[in-house]
Amino acid sequence: MSVNAILKSALESIAPVEADTYEGDRERYITIAYNTIPVNFGDDEPEHEKFLIAVHYFAPIGYNSTKDRAEVKKALVSAGTTWPSLTNISDKFGQHLVFECELVREAGVE
Repeated sequence: MSVNAILKSALESIAPVEADTYEGDRERYITIAYNTIPVNFGDDEPEHEKFLIAVHYFAPIGYNSTKDRAEVKKALVSAGTTWPSLTNISDKFGQHLVFECELVREAGVE
């Protein structure tokens, strides 16, 4: 299963999830993105890749997102990631919360 599929499956019960860009009309949604770093080299080839995952949660101003925040963290850990950090970059246009975590997989498997 791809990393996108793993994350979508873990998070879709909280809000709609899309990779990179959400084009729907829901007020609450999640976007996911990641970078990879090769690790555990042997014979000049990486044995694993570390996925640096960013999960962006969006909600309207005034919405109580406390429960969703906890659910996102638990869902990510249940999907095999490290415990996520949380950065609140909300502004006057809405809530924007960024959860960052890591996931290590066999090299070449996305």
